[in-house]
Formats: sequence, structure tokens, C-alpha cells
Amino acid sequence: MLEKIREGLKGWMAWAFIAVIGVPLALTFVGGDGTFSGGGTAATVNGEDIPLVDFQRVLQDRMVARQQETRSALSPEVEEQLKRETLDGLVLNRAVIQFVRDAGFRVSAQRVVDHIRTLPNFQVGGQFSKPAYDAALAANAVPAALFESEQRSLLEVNQLQDGIAGSSFFTPAEFRRIIALDQQRRDLDYVLLDPKVLGAAITPTEAEIQAWYATNAAEFQTAETVDLDYLEISLADTARDYVPDEAELRKAYDEDPTRFRSAEERQARHILISAGSGRTDAEASALADEIAKKLADGADFAALATQYSSDPGSAARGGDLGFAGRGVYVEAFEQALFALQPGQTSAPVKTEFGYHIIRLEAIKASDGQSFEQVREQLAESLREQKAQDTFYALAERLDDLALESPGSLEPAARELGLQIRRYPGYTRAGGGPFGDNADLGSAVFSEAVLEGGENTPLIELDSGRVVVARVAEHKLPEARPLAEVRDQIVERLRTRGAASEARKLGEEILNRQQAGEDLASVAASMGLNLLKTGPVFRRSPVLPPDLLAAVFRAPAPSGDKPVVRGVALADGGYAVFRLNGVIPGQPDQIPQEQRDAQQRILGQRTAQAELAAFAAELRGTAKVVVAKDLFKAEELAN
Repeated sequence: MLEKIREGLKGWMAWAFIAVIGVPLALTFVGGDGTFSGGGTAATVNGEDIPLVDFQRVLQDRMVARQQETRSALSPEVEEQLKRETLDGLVLNRAVIQFVRDAGFRVSAQRVVDHIRTLPNFQVGGQFSKPAYDAALAANAVPAALFESEQRSLLEVNQLQDGIAGSSFFTPAEFRRIIALDQQRRDLDYVLLDPKVLGAAITPTEAEIQAWYATNAAEFQTAETVDLDYLEISLADTARDYVPDEAELRKAYDEDPTRFRSAEERQARHILISAGSGRTDAEASALADEIAKKLADGADFAALATQYSSDPGSAARGGDLGFAGRGVYVEAFEQALFALQPGQTSAPVKTEFGYHIIRLEAIKASDGQSFEQVREQLAESLREQKAQDTFYALAERLDDLALESPGSLEPAARELGLQIRRYPGYTRAGGGPFGDNADLGSAVFSEAVLEGGENTPLIELDSGRVVVARVAEHKLPEARPLAEVRDQIVERLRTRGAASEARKLGEEILNRQQAGEDLASVAASMGLNLLKTGPVFRRSPVLPPDLLAAVFRAPAPSGDKPVVRGVALADGGYAVFRLNGVIPGQPDQIPQEQRDAQQRILGQRTAQAELAAFAAELRGTAKVVVAKDLFKAEELAN
């Protein structure tokens, strides 16, 4: 169906296309509160149900995403947390939607249609595609009515958000103060104690190494692994040697005559007379009849189209719509066009866009390819189909056999002629030919497979590979020999010792400076450099982030007396800085365009914070009752 959607729709054809897909969309909207019932209730919010199916759909998406993120099975505690987070989000959303509805926010059906038409997932060649829309919703098992209702609610909530954003403002004095703080610069000198330099001089003793190894043995264990026996079926390996015979090729060619034949296309011109802009429908009909009479008397079609047509896209081309096949125009227009012979002109044809006078200019006949021309294409197509049929049949049988003989792969291997392969060292993070497939990892390390010795169910690794596996050997974590991890321990001890030494030296510098010594002199006496950067902004990349944050947290110097502070850094180092002065930002020196952009950003942040606070207030005052069996323990809110 998608090939029927032309990428270059212009003029009235584009509007015809909108109407064709727009009316069904509008008809699927549910009225009232936008809720859908059936299949049980997860919770009620102010007496309004949240369907259990909605809760399960969102929860499943969150659980799959978390599994892919952690590459491991979810613990019961994590599943419980996700359940509660999911319900909290649905409850908050419903409370906001209820407020929006009760406050009178409304979005028309046409506005929702226009919005959906802009979503990239439903577009083909830059245009909205109704088949693509239907296919996308079907693939995700989402009813059109539910999706469109959700989009309506989203647009209505956006109205609320826009209203809050529009009411957020800063006084000129407030904004100047914000700019002055944001663009503030701070002038400093600092001494940096590098842990790499300090660590290079540290040599841990054997006793220290032994003690660290004994105390932190859990850090130096091997990973938990299993050796997997598995059977694999690959689409690439099925039906590789299959050669279709002549009869199969002929049958494939004959069973779909249109497959290798392009559809007939017709070049049309039209003159569209629309009602509106002061013209009634009766007046539009009368004008169309008048133009038809002029054409019958020999007037030039292109000239009249340019003069009268309400379709600006084609009027400039004398009404020319180019070549198009069936399925492009609205039904009444298409029927009239395909009833004409080249050179003939129709009587006025009424559609929802007005009255059309149609002229058929030319016919581009369908064009076909011979059997011999497409023989190889047919053979490849049959090979692919054979491979897919074989692959799915084998996969289905493998799944059945693995369940019939859960304690062994031998029966399945014998019947299907497969080789049992082994992969050693499979971990919870995956590995080897299986990659990081989360489904396989969850199955392998489940109790039934890991402890019970059962086969896994059939696992799809990708679109063309499936496996069934069983654990041949389970290897628990065990301590690695000291000799194997000695270098790691030495590095840990050096890092820890360097951090301790850096802090000790930094505090010594602070004490001497506070005792009256000059910071530069103290640094020089210890073989260190006093570094100068010049005034820095809050987001300066020149300084380590921890040091920069400490600099801007420090109080401004009082008079001529600088402020001296020390800060431990994330890499184990230490810095001592002297804040010499604070230079406020000058709003007048910032380009107006940059100030406007900053003001918009601040407004958006404020609006988001206000909306979040408003939503939380709605949630806090809502009457929420949670289904008894939704969580482990019954929970009633408010």
C-alpha cells in the first residue's frame, strides 16, 4: 500500500489526501474524559479508573528498558519499585489531565489530526501516510482511538504548560541580577597537588599488599560464569542449496500478474471551483457549469484553469496535475478521470473540495517484464521464502522439542540434525556469539535453568537466529591469586596514598598561609608552582570541575583581603586557591540576542518547575485508591 503514496503531492491533491485520512482519524476520537475501560483497573483517581491494561503496557516498557540497561534479570525488589514508579506516573498524569479537562482546555479534532500528521513515524517521503500510521499502531498493539485520545490530552496539557510559561516573567532588575551572577568572573591563583606525581614516589610494602588483599578479597574474584551447551538455527543456513524448478518459477510468475507490471497512469488537468470566500455552493456550481459551456464552445482549458481554478498549485500550470495512478485522488474524481478517453473533458464533478472539470491529456500504459527477464529475481525470491518457511518451521519444532525433553538437548539435536555446540565462560553480561542479549542472560541465570538443569525456552538472538541452551557447568566466583592481582593492588595503594599525601600537603599549605606566609612563597618552598589563569567564568574549562565549583562557592573577598580555601578533587588530588576578586557580569556588554536567548531559557526552566510543582499539588490533593492485588502489600493513598 505504501507505494501508492506519492512523495510529491501538490496543490489540491495534497488537500484531498488530508481529507481522505483526516475524516477517519476524526471519527475515531472518544468523547468525554479520554479514558478506556476493560480488563480490570489498576487504580482510581478522583473516582476515575486507570485501566489495568494501560498500567501493564507502561510497566512492561519500563521493565524491558531496565533489563536492557542492566543486562540482567530484575530482582523482585526492582520490579516492585518499577511498579510503584509506573503507577505514580500514571496517577500524576491522570490528575493533570482531569484538571485540564475540568478547567475547560479543549483541542479540536482537526488540531489533533494536524498534529499527528506532523509526526515523523507516520510519514513517507515527507508526507503523512495513513497506511504507515495504521501499521505503526498495529505493530505496537495500540488502538487508534487510544493513541488519538492520548495525543488530544497531550495537546491540552501543552496548552496548560504554555499558559504557565506565558505567565512566568522576570522584572528587569531580577533579570539583570541573574545575568550579573551568571556572567560573573572570579580572579584566582591556585596550587595543584597532582596525585599521579605524588603516587609515583609511593612504594607499598609487602605487608600492606597482603593486608589489602585479605581485607578486600571480594573485589578480586572471578566472575560467575557458565559453560553453555546450545542448539542454534540460523536463517542464513536454511535452504542455502534450494533450487526452485521450472514449474515453481512459472507458478510464481503467473500467480500475481501485476507484480512485474507497472500500473496505468493518467495525466489530468482540472479546474476546481470551490465555495467559500463569499461564494455559495450554488454559485460555485453555476460557475462550473458556465466554464463547462465555454469549454464545449472551444475555449482553451489551460487559460480557463489559470483564470478560474481555486487550486493555486495547479492553476499556475494551466490545471496540469501530472501523471498519477489509481488510489491518489478522491473517489469521485478518480471515477470521472478513468472514464475519460484522451482529449475528453468531464462534466463538473462534485467532491468535498468543490466542483472539478477534468480533462484527460494522456495515458501511460502499464509496462510488464517477461518471464525470462525476471527468472533470477523469481528464483531468489523463492529461495528467500523457502529459507524463511524452513527457518520458522525448524524454530517452532526446536521450541517444542526443548520443552518435551527439558533435561537434554540430545532429542532435539537428533531429530533436527543439529550439532550441540558449547560456549565456555558465559557471564550475566553475555558474551561470545550471543552478544549481550538480555533475554538469553535472564533465561540462563534463572533458577529453573541454572539450578534445575532445564533447557531455556527458544530465544531469538536477532531477526535471523534462534537458540535453545542449557547449563553444562556452573562456576561460582572464586578468589583470584594474589600474583594475578598484585599490580592492581599496588595501584590502589598508590592512589590511596597519593590522595592522603595530597590532602596532608594541602592542609600544610593552608596552615602556613593562614599563619601569615605568602602563598607563592609557600608553594615555592615545597617545589610547587602557583598557577594563574586570569578571571574565569562559571563554565570555564580551564580548571578542574571540583576546583571551579569551590571557587564559585567561596565568599567574595572583603576589601583587599583575599579568600584562601582548599578542596579535595575527585581524582584524589588537592587544590589550594586564593580568590583575589569577584568581577560582576555586565548585562549591557552582552549582545541583545544572547540576552533574549538567556531570558527564554530561564523562562522555560521556571515554567517547567512551576508546572512540576503544580502537578505535584494536584497529585497530593487527589483521592487515589490502588487495586488491592497490584502490589505485594495493599496500599491506599489519601
